[in-house]
Amino acid sequence: MAETKFRYNPKTLRYERASVSVLSIVFSAFGYIVLGGLFFVGLVMLQNYFVDTPLEKTLRAENAALKEYKVVLAASLKESNERINQLKEEDTRLYEQLFETKANLPTDNSKAEKDEILTAEPELFGEWEQTTRQQTEMLFNKAKTSNQAFSQSAHIYRSDISAIKTLPTIAPVAGFEVDKLVSGFGKRINPFHKGLYHHDGVDIALPIGTDVLASASGTVILASQSSLVAGFGTYLEIDHGNGIITRYAHLGELKVRYGQKVIKGQVIGVVGSSGGSIAPHLHYEVIKNGKNVNPVYYIIGGLTSAQFQQMLYNSTKQNQSLD
Repeated sequence: MAETKFRYNPKTLRYERASVSVLSIVFSAFGYIVLGGLFFVGLVMLQNYFVDTPLEKTLRAENAALKEYKVVLAASLKESNERINQLKEEDTRLYEQLFETKANLPTDNSKAEKDEILTAEPELFGEWEQTTRQQTEMLFNKAKTSNQAFSQSAHIYRSDISAIKTLPTIAPVAGFEVDKLVSGFGKRINPFHKGLYHHDGVDIALPIGTDVLASASGTVILASQSSLVAGFGTYLEIDHGNGIITRYAHLGELKVRYGQKVIKGQVIGVVGSSGGSIAPHLHYEVIKNGKNVNPVYYIIGGLTSAQFQQMLYNSTKQNQSLD
């Protein structure tokens, strides 16, 4: 039971019962509320810092595992990238030795991908880790199978090296772009009588004066300069050995002479529109053992696989040739 409070009144010289004011009630209530709030906040903080719920325990264990896998994956990525770079360097070296032209390889984005993986959020990193592991295992299994099949079916002997080096593997013009190949090998529409005929080479449309290059090393066996508005006009033929001859027609000017030895990539003439040509271009042929073959299958130097596929697709269109 609460005690009754009395206060001395000097006017009446008596002790009188003390009255309770509204203000004191308000202050007391506010004090109790503040004290209760502080007590509640303290309890919550104690629980958060010292008491783990089952969900928090699970999340902490998952984060610890992800940190451990992150180190393992980073080491695995580093080792894989080193192996891939070694293979790319070896592939580039062999490519340039065999085809005597600079390899045009795709841009390497492995470092950017690695940084993206290692800086990912824990949830996303877990998905990266699983996907990368699956892709790596699939790649290793595929490489193991492919390498075994390749080693059993593909053999290059030392005696084959000289023949490979004489193949006309580079584009016969400077600054070649696959879209410049406007007419391919096979049945095409003749620009003069508009009927179908067999086009023995490919037409590469370029401005007059563009350098024409020897697509492989060899010897000039024909150098003809003609002003007749018919036939090949001014053209060249180069013998590369092993039954391979290349023909460069409708030239504007010759840069080599009959009997001269040329090397792959050497300027042998310039683009023109001589002979039976309706527009400036180079008509290019590859002749193997006396028979015309599709030059597109030889033009691989300096092209990516995507560029080669695009050129091959362009060459199959049955359109009108330029000669």
